[in-house]
Amino acid sequence: MDSPRVAIVTGACGGIGSHVVQRLLARGYCVTAVDRQEPHLRSPGERVADSGSLSNAVFDVSERRRIEQCVSETLERWGCLDALVTCAGLFAQTPIASLDVNAVHELLAVNLESVIHLSFAAARAMTKSRSGRMVHVSSVAAESGSALASVYAASKAGVVGLVKSHARELAPLGISVNAVLPGYCATPMLRPMQEFVERFVVPRIPMKRVAEPDEIAEVVEFLVTCKTDYLTGSAIVVDGGLHVG
Repeated sequence: MDSPRVAIVTGACGGIGSHVVQRLLARGYCVTAVDRQEPHLRSPGERVADSGSLSNAVFDVSERRRIEQCVSETLERWGCLDALVTCAGLFAQTPIASLDVNAVHELLAVNLESVIHLSFAAARAMTKSRSGRMVHVSSVAAESGSALASVYAASKAGVVGLVKSHARELAPLGISVNAVLPGYCATPMLRPMQEFVERFVVPRIPMKRVAEPDEIAEVVEFLVTCKTDYLTGSAIVVDGGLHVG
């Protein structure tokens, strides 16, 4: 019998992250679900039919020491690490003239620095088995920019830069690294600007609607579970066609 596949998913309470966790569990993965609050998913350790097993890790991904601890505990619990999915993220709309230094540091720590540290820790584990998948959730703002959210856009562009760089470095070791760039998606992050999006953005989306979180999670699931490791270094836009104009 084959050993179960093992994944770490951050932002597991978020709209996209929670769907990623459930999809991987349904695929039989053992999942360490990371979030600042206790993820309300399947009960920890519960295994149902052919589905996987869940372990919750409650901490802020900006805490580097906890990242190292999480990867170590995952390896101790299940013996390997096959996939890393980073969904944790912060969003803030602030005019450039009103940026708060502390808020900038917090956003970069969660959106970019945590991805760096998680990638480093995961790569060390995956290198031993010479296989693995990393999927980082970025944003279309990485390519288009975002007025009033410049630091957010910069952090997400940084994630794409990491993906392309790590893909080059890790491909010879059997590790693929890709990014998913969602457009507007029906998550809690969208709620503060939902009226604006419905009025001014949705009419410009060829699909005439925003994405559902599970639609983004489906693309993440594909990148984690597809058989070929030849797909690497890609930044896949999932925005209903908005980027094509």
